[in-house]
Amino acid sequence: RLDAELERHQQLLTILFVDIVGSTRFYDQHGDLAGLVMVQKVLDTLTPLIEQHDGVVAKTIGDAILAWFRNAQIAVRCGISMQRALDARNQNRPPGDKIHIRVSLNLGLGLLKEKDVFGDVVNVASRIEKVTDSDEIAISPSVYEQIRHLPDIQVRQKGKGIEFKGKAEKLDLYSVIWREGEEPAGPAPPRPSSEQLALATGLHKGLAELARKETPAEEKPRAKGKAPRAAPHEPAPAPPSRVGKGTVVMGVEEAEKPAAAGMSFELVLVRGDGSLGQHYPVDKPGLILGRDRGEIQLPADKQLAPEHARFTQLGDALYVEDISGGPGVFRRLRRPQILQPGDVVMLGRQKFAFQTGAAVEAAPEASPKKTQMFGAQTAAAPPQLEQLDDNGQVVKRFPLSDAETTFGRSSGTHTFPDDRYMSGQHARLFRGPEGFFLEDQNSTNGSYLRIRKRALVKDGDILLVGGQLLKVVAETH
Repeated sequence: RLDAELERHQQLLTILFVDIVGSTRFYDQHGDLAGLVMVQKVLDTLTPLIEQHDGVVAKTIGDAILAWFRNAQIAVRCGISMQRALDARNQNRPPGDKIHIRVSLNLGLGLLKEKDVFGDVVNVASRIEKVTDSDEIAISPSVYEQIRHLPDIQVRQKGKGIEFKGKAEKLDLYSVIWREGEEPAGPAPPRPSSEQLALATGLHKGLAELARKETPAEEKPRAKGKAPRAAPHEPAPAPPSRVGKGTVVMGVEEAEKPAAAGMSFELVLVRGDGSLGQHYPVDKPGLILGRDRGEIQLPADKQLAPEHARFTQLGDALYVEDISGGPGVFRRLRRPQILQPGDVVMLGRQKFAFQTGAAVEAAPEASPKKTQMFGAQTAAAPPQLEQLDDNGQVVKRFPLSDAETTFGRSSGTHTFPDDRYMSGQHARLFRGPEGFFLEDQNSTNGSYLRIRKRALVKDGDILLVGGQLLKVVAETH
């Protein structure tokens, strides 16, 4: 599907807009040729600063530059360098020869196409630029969330509930103090609310989709006297951590904690016996885990990519992003999960790709010479699971013709007796009103679904990254 394919190209990016203040007046006073020369000189000054800060110039629009960064802190430092560079140039120049700029930044989901970037994150950054003053760096709540803990970057509140043309919602804005020696008038602004972060990033749309995907197909009736099923944000009972029947244990899932305000997150290694090992705090934006790069390095794991996963906290939410370029990041199922075409699941050590049925030509019957006629009817092949080898190649196909298909080491529609990591009865796929669902059958090692580029992760989630099991642990301040 097109939306799923586009989602693969979305990334969490920081957008920077910079434009020259008063360029129209400069053209009027000095003429078109002088105006073009001035604009080009400014662009020649600012563009290298973007590149030096690992940014990418998406395009120049007259006297403005649109650029994007993978790291919000670096993007803000780039904006500071821009203002200071032009401030140094303006020293000892007459007022008519001074050049001023305004810089606006926003962090959110962007759609990359080569060097260009699209999406609401760009629109919000552009609208912020419209209300940014000369010599100012204005930032959105999502950018402030990423830099508010930095001791060397001071921020003041620019305004609360600012209206933008074409937007029903109102956004809080902040201003970065970039002049050396200048101090804010009061204390640092408070932490942005979750609602403000959602408006700035556009992740409220993704969160709604994630919530829908994590909703079970149906609620099973419960016996009298039993407590109602836990809501997604409430503590959920942990599956039994049985170690029988010769199954090799990968990890043991524990109960989920309720969400709370003011959270910090840790990634905790889960050992083979289910006990918890090394703790890794998510103490910086865009924390990277990899084999030999990033803040968390696990060189002994050859299944890890050099840079495998990126973890970003926004408010009280933690996101994981797959940057492995192939191996993927998998999350253990905690409830039935609807499958989308192209989803990759892991049961034991077996990987499968879910595919919906494609139309296939019916047997030729219209022509006596058995020539297929134009307009002949087509039949839809049933949905199927494609078993993948280590290189991602299809080695076997399992049609999902029935209402339910089960997988296990010794019991089920399809069995894998040589897979010691698969439980006797491991998982089932069943047809629900909205499509096919995957449900774990209280297996020892769990069933895993590969995330599509990025996903919201919750306290208690178990991630499979390379050969490592990592548990997400949230702590309340």
